[in-house]
Amino acid sequence: MERSRPPTGPSRAWGGAEIKLDMAPTRHRWLVSPSFDLGWFAIPGALALLAALCVGLSLDPSEDDSLALWIVGVVLVDVAHVWASLYRTYLDPEARRLHAQLLRATPVLVLLLGFMVHAVSPALFWTALAYVAVFHFIKQQEGFVALYLRAGGETGAAAARDRALAKAAVWSSTAGPVIWWHTQLPRRFHWFVAEDFVAGLPTIVGTIAVWVQVPILLAFALRRIQLASGRTTSRGRRGHPMVPLLVAITALSWNLGIVWFNDGRVFTISNVFIHGLPYLALVWVAGGREAVEHRVSPRRAAPALVFGVFYGLLVILAVFEEALWDRLVWHDHPTLFGHGHSELGEFGLALVVALLTVPQATHYVLDRFIWRVGPNNPKLAAQLGMAAPTTPPQR
Repeated sequence: MERSRPPTGPSRAWGGAEIKLDMAPTRHRWLVSPSFDLGWFAIPGALALLAALCVGLSLDPSEDDSLALWIVGVVLVDVAHVWASLYRTYLDPEARRLHAQLLRATPVLVLLLGFMVHAVSPALFWTALAYVAVFHFIKQQEGFVALYLRAGGETGAAAARDRALAKAAVWSSTAGPVIWWHTQLPRRFHWFVAEDFVAGLPTIVGTIAVWVQVPILLAFALRRIQLASGRTTSRGRRGHPMVPLLVAITALSWNLGIVWFNDGRVFTISNVFIHGLPYLALVWVAGGREAVEHRVSPRRAAPALVFGVFYGLLVILAVFEEALWDRLVWHDHPTLFGHGHSELGEFGLALVVALLTVPQATHYVLDRFIWRVGPNNPKLAAQLGMAAPTTPPQR
């Protein structure tokens, strides 16, 4: 793969982090290849949209509890992608050295904070976690778009307005539906638990939030068409085709799952797959494959075997986590995990919930640091096609 020179220009947030971008137009337009990038970042979202639409139009909303969807969407994608952070943190010797203090402190702090908040008020705990999760989901979609803005050479001062417009398109099409959601409470579905969002927002606010998307997305679409046609004064910059594709999938998914249908299945399908599957691919590219290859065989192992080990570990951890949640807290799937214990008491429940939330909350925090190109992640630029490999700093 062709590599561009090291990033030296301004930065853009993605994956909950800030990535410095190269000022010069880049020759490298794909993370891996068109088939890989489309196959992991765009096609799953498009298929999920189609599936969500079919579910929303054809099935009885009163039957919105699907065990198969919960297994595939929640366990095998959503929870598994949380654990994928391991490959860029605790399973990476270099990350353990460069981020030692952060990796030690984060799980301890989120455990203590979670326990204290839940002990004071379980409702406050789930509300706080829901809003952190919403922010994380939105920032990740912004990050995916920013990644391809850079791949299309849209960096530097000349492209600042286009980057700002892309960011506005992502935020209006995600935060807008969430604001609308707040004006329609209670609904048939929720983020984590019932009443985790704060109710009472006037209906007019939600209506405005939804309609604000229209002029922003229209302006974004027209600008993308202009860039694609070459009618721009920015030399060497036509825009990456993945940018409008990702924005469109994001906007359709969040509006379909939140605004158009009042159905938990539609929300899960449209929300989880565009978030979890691209993240798995990103981790695979940015060190996950290397980490597994080094452990599976001293020689180059078959890609299918490497990916099987990579994903298999995540599935085992996800199933184990969900089994603990179900036996100790939710008791929703006794046919899968058996009948658990329910008499934990307030103290015991607060401790168990805080412990079980550690992987998820740690994932939210660490994502703000492990995707920053720079001396603390010296391999990341090369792994993402941003620069030639660099030598890690000595400490």
